[in-house]
Amino acid sequence: MIKLVAVGLWVCVVALGSSYVMASMNADAATEGTDSTYFEGLDYRRTGNITIPMIADKAIQGYILAQFVFTIDGKVAQKLQVPPDPFILDEAFRRLYSTDGFNFDEPQRFDLSALTSSIRDAVNARYGQELVHELLVEQFDYIAKKDIRNGRPESQ
Repeated sequence: MIKLVAVGLWVCVVALGSSYVMASMNADAATEGTDSTYFEGLDYRRTGNITIPMIADKAIQGYILAQFVFTIDGKVAQKLQVPPDPFILDEAFRRLYSTDGFNFDEPQRFDLSALTSSIRDAVNARYGQELVHELLVEQFDYIAKKDIRNGRPESQ
């Protein structure tokens, strides 16, 4: 009976030991061949919503509703006294509010890539370093003033 228990324990120890050795060898092999990617260490952060009035002919023609997502190095972000969110929203408001020639009939023709790159470059210039790596558009909607009734867009 004692021999049977001893053999059973021996089989368990050998099985667990070999499993551990194989798992550690596979983990080492998996980490050796990987190179760091562009997105390693970057965090995605979402800004708050922003509403920008679009003015033409001395009257509000409608509103742009926008929200952005940006990538930032996680280690650098933890050390910042002021997060870049308010700077991104400020730059977006300044750029969109001062836009001349906005086509109110075809708002989908707006050049978003130029907008996001100019906002990113301006925010990085304010910080004096490449802080925001990518700036992406989460939401970009235009609502004409005529489509708003009682503070809500009309359902169509």
